[in-house]
Amino acid sequence: MLKHIHIQEGELTYKQRIALGELFMSEETYEDKFKETFHILHEIELDFSNNEEMKMFAEYFQEVIDGLQYWINKEKELLDYQPEPEEIRAGIRELGEKISYYGTLKTLAKNYAQDPDKVLRWKYGKVFGILYTDLEEFKYQKRLNKEYEKKYKN
Repeated sequence: MLKHIHIQEGELTYKQRIALGELFMSEETYEDKFKETFHILHEIELDFSNNEEMKMFAEYFQEVIDGLQYWINKEKELLDYQPEPEEIRAGIRELGEKISYYGTLKTLAKNYAQDPDKVLRWKYGKVFGILYTDLEEFKYQKRLNKEYEKKYKN
């Protein structure tokens, strides 16, 4: 029996979150997404000729989809960052397209003195918490710097 990974509780790894995100954004068929989901989460190959096996995994698959949607909504709500006009002109969006999740992975690995492969094994709930607090601290620092600029420009 498989150990159930509770996606919504953040039990999946950062690597699994990345892989599932890429899978569900892809043009793969529903059946391929179904099978690949369990390969990503449990490294197993499902057999569609076994209807009982497919029924057994269908509810779990829906939980995965619901959990992934939960994280996507949380990311949109809490990790949303609107770049400043200067950042846009400098190409922040192009940078994001080029380096994708590697930029975040590199930063986490560097900040915590860890090999990136180890960071990929961290639970996503932990990664999300770090990203959220880092973003809020960054926003605060930007506001504080603007206040200092106002104070000392006058």
